[in-house]
Amino acid sequence: MVVLLGTSGDLIASEKDFTLPPAIILPIDSIKVYDSGTFWRWEGRTRLNMNTILLNNWADGGESSFSTTMYFDLMAKYEKGNFKFENYLNTAYGIQLYRYSSTRKSEDKLNFNSSVAHQFVTNYFYNAQLDFKSQYSKGYKYPNDSTVVSDWFAPAYLTLSLGVENKSIEGLSMFFAPVAGKLIFVMNQELANNGSYGVKAAVKDEEGNIIVPGENIKAELGVNVKLRYRKELFKNIDVNSTLTLYNNYADPDPANRWNIDVDWETLFDFTINKYFVANLYLHMIYDHNVKVPEYEVVDGGRVKTGDSIHLQVKQNYGFGIAFKF
Repeated sequence: MVVLLGTSGDLIASEKDFTLPPAIILPIDSIKVYDSGTFWRWEGRTRLNMNTILLNNWADGGESSFSTTMYFDLMAKYEKGNFKFENYLNTAYGIQLYRYSSTRKSEDKLNFNSSVAHQFVTNYFYNAQLDFKSQYSKGYKYPNDSTVVSDWFAPAYLTLSLGVENKSIEGLSMFFAPVAGKLIFVMNQELANNGSYGVKAAVKDEEGNIIVPGENIKAELGVNVKLRYRKELFKNIDVNSTLTLYNNYADPDPANRWNIDVDWETLFDFTINKYFVANLYLHMIYDHNVKVPEYEVVDGGRVKTGDSIHLQVKQNYGFGIAFKF
C-alpha cells in the first residue's frame, strides 16, 4: 500500500481532461513478477488511487468531491534464441464524484502493444509491431456534460509497423519503421459527422441536413519511429519513457505530409528509503488531427473563440509513504 500526498496539473490539455486540486492520494500498489521456465517472463502491476476533498461552509467556495482511479499494467515476454515476442498492456479508468454536480470521468485509457522480432546481427532485430489505443466510455466537454468529445472506439488508433529495432544501448530500444499503416476509427456517428480526429466530415445542405454521413475510418500510410527507455538511472531512481513519432507521407493534402504526430510519455520513480517514495509523470501529445478549443476572457468569463492545434501536456507528481506487500 502506498500513501501519497501529491498534486497534479495539466498545462495545455484537451477539454475532456480534468485537473484535481491538491489533496491526499491513497494508492494501493502491488507488483507481481512471475518467471515460468526459461523463455516466458510475466510482470504485472495494479494500483488504486483515491482522492477526497471535504468542504463545509467554506467561504472561498468549492465543492466536496471524491475520485478513484484504477491502473493495471501487464507485460508478457517470450525470448528463445534469436526470436522475441513481447506484449504490453497499459490501462486505467477513473471517475470524479461531486456532492452536487454530475459525475465526471477523470482518467480513461486502453493501450496495447505487441511485437514479433528476429535478431539478424548483434543488437539488431527485424521487427513487426502492432499498437492499439482507445478509451472505454464517453468523455464530455466539461463543464458541459451533454456534448460528447470521445467514446469507445471514438477515437481508436490501430498501427501496424514493419521495420528494424536496435538495442545497442542498455535500456534503450530504437525502432524505425519505413512502412507503417495507421487506421483511425471514429465509430460515434455524431463525432464522425463533425469530422472529429481527422475523419472526413458529413456533407450537409444549406439547412444543415446531412446528405452524406461522415466517414468512420481514416487510413494513413507513413513512417513510425518509437524510442523506449527503461532503466535505473541511479540507485533508487527508475525511469520509463516512450516517445512515438509518426509521419503520414501519403496524406492527400501535400501540405500535411510534413506534419509529425508526437506522443511522449515518461514516468520517474524515486525510492527515497524503505518507506518513502516519490514519482513524476509527464505526458505530451501533438496531433494535427486533433484540435483543442481556444478561449478569451470576456467580462470575467471564458468565451470560446475557435479551435486550433496545440501541444497537449499532462503532469502528475507526488511524495509519500510506501508499504510493500
